[in-house]
Amino acid sequence: MKKFIPDLVTLLNLVCGVCASILALWGAYFPAFIFIIGAACFDFLDGWCARLMGAPSELGKQLDSLCDMVSFGLAPALMAFNWMMHSPARIPALAYFAFVFVCCAALRLARFNIDSSQIHDFKGLAVPAAAMVLAPMLAYGQVCATRGFDSFLLTLLNSCWFLPAVTVALGLLMVSRIPMYSLKGKKLSFKDYPRETVHFFSVFILASPLAVIKGTLLKVHFVYATLPLLILFAMVLYILVNLVALGTKKANSE
Repeated sequence: MKKFIPDLVTLLNLVCGVCASILALWGAYFPAFIFIIGAACFDFLDGWCARLMGAPSELGKQLDSLCDMVSFGLAPALMAFNWMMHSPARIPALAYFAFVFVCCAALRLARFNIDSSQIHDFKGLAVPAAAMVLAPMLAYGQVCATRGFDSFLLTLLNSCWFLPAVTVALGLLMVSRIPMYSLKGKKLSFKDYPRETVHFFSVFILASPLAVIKGTLLKVHFVYATLPLLILFAMVLYILVNLVALGTKKANSE
């Protein structure tokens, strides 16, 4: 019986992804974002359960990717698609750029399943990480719109070009071969893992105070403003740290 528990946890990831997709179509971006966070939690727990119970399986690996496709590929893409279709400066044809995000997510997940070299680190941006850029961005945008807070990010989201560019950029990062670090099985040590350590402390030094300040300005509960901003800043920093590390490595090799 215990060998089925990790798969049941994985299916809870799928349930959260389906709920997020439905809410995205309804224009409820913040609740959709919360369900995507729930999916991310179950995505972490299923692997932990499999290792704890000694029940990893090929079925679980394939099921995990299928569920991730819904929760972190389809759901955030639907959020972006619906936002672009109802944006004040909408150009309906540009909304279909969200399909690039979905297709790249599918390619990334399929490649990950057959690439044995991505055990400790990644090649290209992980699909959950890409979702955690797009989903909190739109969730925060809805909070600002609901509260009548004219933020710079909301202005960008309501422009006709910003979201199409973001969805395409995230899609290209997912299918790229750019080395992206993972925190699995690592300790914080600048000597051994400089990228991981810089990113971890940057989140606390830069992102946390800024997110709290923004949440205070909006006069809303932590969950409604600070949480999406904190996750958004953390993931953007994650991408930037990896890109800077790649540029530094190339410069040193020349």
